[in-house]
Amino acid sequence: MPRPPIAIIGAGISGLTLARCLRRRNIPAIVYERVKDNPTRNNYGITLRHDTWKSLLEPLQIDERDFKRQLGVRHPKTDAVVEDDGALRVNRAALTRVLQEGVDVKWEHKSIDLSATNDTRSAKFDRNGSSEAIEYGLLVAADGVHSATRSALKLKQSDFEMKTLPYVVFNGKRRIKPLSQVPESLLTAFEKPDGIVHRHGQVALSIKGDFWDSEKDSVAISYTLSRPAKDGDKPLIERNISDAEKLAAQFKDEVAALKDLPPPFDAVFNKDQMIGDRLLHWLMRSSLVDSDALQKSASTQGVLLLGDAAHAQPIPGYGANTAIADAIELARHISPDGKIDIAKFLQARAESWAGDKESAEQDLSNLHNAGTSQSML
Repeated sequence: MPRPPIAIIGAGISGLTLARCLRRRNIPAIVYERVKDNPTRNNYGITLRHDTWKSLLEPLQIDERDFKRQLGVRHPKTDAVVEDDGALRVNRAALTRVLQEGVDVKWEHKSIDLSATNDTRSAKFDRNGSSEAIEYGLLVAADGVHSATRSALKLKQSDFEMKTLPYVVFNGKRRIKPLSQVPESLLTAFEKPDGIVHRHGQVALSIKGDFWDSEKDSVAISYTLSRPAKDGDKPLIERNISDAEKLAAQFKDEVAALKDLPPPFDAVFNKDQMIGDRLLHWLMRSSLVDSDALQKSASTQGVLLLGDAAHAQPIPGYGANTAIADAIELARHISPDGKIDIAKFLQARAESWAGDKESAEQDLSNLHNAGTSQSML
């Protein structure tokens, strides 16, 4: 009896990258995603390091020129791709669409339970109120920092560390049209992948370019306010996951307290201009699953956590780059019959996870220290 297709939970960057790499090697896989298909979801920019985007060319069967043409964020005035020192700004929605090509994705499948015995392994999903079960040989959980699959594994506290770092961070997304209404100073956010940053005491403000839509004559930006937490910020630091939008109203209060900002920060971090923007409060989460626990769950239950489900970095980190590297490396250690050499995969990747997490935490700290000038958010 043939082994069932590899089950991948989560149609994010790591899950789709893995599926695409497996497809390239003719290894059957099915991706299960809890939300509806939405081609414009995650329509914002992310920065890929040189080694990351170059590593995607082979599994995507695309050359460098076409990769940049299809995915690269472009400067609204010069039409040049936003890149610097090898790093490239890409539109995440466009990257997701390209990764998804030819991949079997089952939308609106919310993972709710796992079961493993000596004879069978099964996963149960909720699909619009109905229960659906599948059998699997290998299940890869790439369902993010709040992984439902990881919760189903019931890891011991000693095997999984997650902490919320003491920073208050708000993010906004804005579209401006027509291009003629975009201040010249704001276009500097499209000159480098990491955008522009201004430090106002311990408050760090950043602006990045998300995309330029020539057909609609519109520009999209992301902007972030970040500061160390103070006494009285406990409701923000310890909030429920579902409160990201509700608490974002405080973003305008934070902005109102800022005085004498230079252009273009004065126009972007302006509560009157923020009307209609999508505002969110971000938790700075940092997590890591012990590699021995990962090996045990893969061996005994056929479940491997991947990307943010296994190790999450706070926002200043380059989590998308790590997720892509994980997926490409994992595909190398899955045989044509769907079996995984978990030991070799962990040997190749696990050592770097703790270091990347610590580096991202340090970068977040440095961002708010006087005398530094990083553009990380």
